[in-house]
Amino acid sequence: MTTAVLNPVKAFTLIALGLAIAAMGIYVANADDAPGAAVIGMLLMVVGVVLGVRAARNRLPMWAARSALAVGVVVAAFAAFLTHAVVVTAPLFPQSQEVPSVVASAPSPQHTAAVERARELVRAAVLEQNLPGVSVAVGAGGTVIWAEGFGWRDVVTRTPVTPDTRFNIGTAASAVSAAAARLGLTNTGADAAKEWSPEAIGEEGEDFPPLTLLRHVIWQPLGLMPAEYPLPGHRATFYVPRSDDNPGRGRRLMYMRDLACCANGMAFYSTPFDLVRFALATHPDSVNGELAGGMVMSLLTGRDSGIVIAVTSNMAHANTSSLALRVADAFAQQTR
Repeated sequence: MTTAVLNPVKAFTLIALGLAIAAMGIYVANADDAPGAAVIGMLLMVVGVVLGVRAARNRLPMWAARSALAVGVVVAAFAAFLTHAVVVTAPLFPQSQEVPSVVASAPSPQHTAAVERARELVRAAVLEQNLPGVSVAVGAGGTVIWAEGFGWRDVVTRTPVTPDTRFNIGTAASAVSAAAARLGLTNTGADAAKEWSPEAIGEEGEDFPPLTLLRHVIWQPLGLMPAEYPLPGHRATFYVPRSDDNPGRGRRLMYMRDLACCANGMAFYSTPFDLVRFALATHPDSVNGELAGGMVMSLLTGRDSGIVIAVTSNMAHANTSSLALRVADAFAQQTR
């Protein structure tokens, strides 16, 4: 009699526990942008399915229990994949007004109207292209008149972009790096690519997935290991589109070999503030920098207006050149 009473209670408890774990799996898969979150979510949902089948197996034929388990695993995997796909393609910022920004210093009154127009243009571009972060600087009259960071330099931790955030400038390194020391550009230089990809994403040295899982789920939350992100030294985390060279279709972390695009496994970095100082001192032609086959940086020199615009992003295939032109027009209108 006691066994007859306990069996339904035990079954109900296991089913409730399975549903709770499955719900936790859905939450984890939906709450984080990292690819590992979908895997964790899938595993938790599979555990939920197993517990549910185990609770019902005494009432089901063996073939039915196995079929239910197989179908449950497939459904859990599909749910995790679909949830992750939806998360990484969802807009990072629902509205342009919600794009955070950090300004170096308030612009002078004579440039306030142009800066406000430029801010609207930058926020609209971030929203339109679904970019994680953008940094902009403008120079005129031999000095930097405006520098501001927009969005996040790291998506997972939502660390904001500031004017001091360092961006990899890719193929533009050959044009900029030689003058960095001579001009005293303190936020321009080169690092080992490992500094920009601590988990060696896409390389042979990439961490074994179970070890990565343990580190992210157990050791780091308990404070037993330091977190990799946000990257130290004001470095921006870099991303590439998941498909079609379109940032709006989602993103993944950039491969380590893409970050070291230029020479000897080194990643060359700068800030728009330094890039504008470089252009004001050397008067180069306009320069675009690429990583992973897509643009991440544009330096525009207006010969007629004397205005210099630098735009950087931590997303490959960002249309930084178009944004630089729009910002230049916003400031050129002030001088007409």
